[in-house]
Amino acid sequence: MISHRLLTNEAINQLTDQIHRDQHLLFYSYLTQRKEQATFVGQYVDDKLTAVLAYFCGLSFPAFSFHCLNQENLNFPALIAFTKETIQLKQHSVCGTILCDCDLQLFQSQGLITGNPQRFLTMKHTDQSKLLDSNLAELIKKNEVPDIVDLLRSGGMKFFTRSELEQYPFFGIKECGHLIAAGGFHFYDSKLVELGNIYTSPAHRGKGLAKHLTSQLTKLGRTLASDVYLGVLKENQVAVHLYKSLGYEVTAEQTMVDFKLS
Repeated sequence: MISHRLLTNEAINQLTDQIHRDQHLLFYSYLTQRKEQATFVGQYVDDKLTAVLAYFCGLSFPAFSFHCLNQENLNFPALIAFTKETIQLKQHSVCGTILCDCDLQLFQSQGLITGNPQRFLTMKHTDQSKLLDSNLAELIKKNEVPDIVDLLRSGGMKFFTRSELEQYPFFGIKECGHLIAAGGFHFYDSKLVELGNIYTSPAHRGKGLAKHLTSQLTKLGRTLASDVYLGVLKENQVAVHLYKSLGYEVTAEQTMVDFKLS
């Protein structure tokens, strides 16, 4: 018998204890840092959880994370239909998520994917000796947050919330009083530290600014947690090589996709 219901705190805590963070960092972030702003729709078969589709409303687009516990018993169309009705998503809304290969095949089999999927790497810092001893970047003040927003948006970046910029440390590098590079955190506490929003304006690339920013952010992150993560598109090999040179290693390769709940 198939049933659907929102996950209880007890069920969420059980999943948090079971999840492999290195392999499923996005879903782990929903279970922890995004827990209060997320809706967790679970499908049960004979009262056993088969899959969870979690919805987060804090970004500029409908963001989701999917985790399947038993694909053999999963009725995916039923889960999609129940989730769509539960969250009352606007018709034709384009959603976003990151999927492992087997989940990607599942979404593709239902014709949900739109646009061009992009391969995405999760990386974890493992070697502190490779970090630069840098003080090039300075801490951004709260009244400079609008400047950060403008810089990130000018680069087409959309994977950040306003609260990330206001609540977490954010570093910037300036030239003649104007921001030319910046970086901060998607998550910043003892449960999860993940770097994000690292961006250099095109006119100032090739000067090593991102390397200085990443080093300072990583060192700061390690004062809170033993593991520090970041995510990067696989096609951005310049960034991938930069992060590897600073002691980051790939822990998972997945796919970033746009999709529709239809």
